[in-house]
Amino acid sequence: MKMHKICPRCGSRNVDWIIPQNWSQCICRDCDYTGPIIEGNDEFAEEIREAYIESLKNDDDEE
Repeated sequence: MKMHKICPRCGSRNVDWIIPQNWSQCICRDCDYTGPIIEGNDEFAEEIREAYIESLKNDDDEE
């Protein structure tokens, strides 16, 4: 089971370090999240992605 660095908000693997010397501060290029990232496998990333998409739908329903 391969582990990846993923965004804790949207599950994307499209994350970069803001300052390479400070590995705990990253930015997600897909949802603009800034902060620490997590490691997880593809299944975990998919669960986060689905929850993120659902939260976006719920936000749209409330407006």
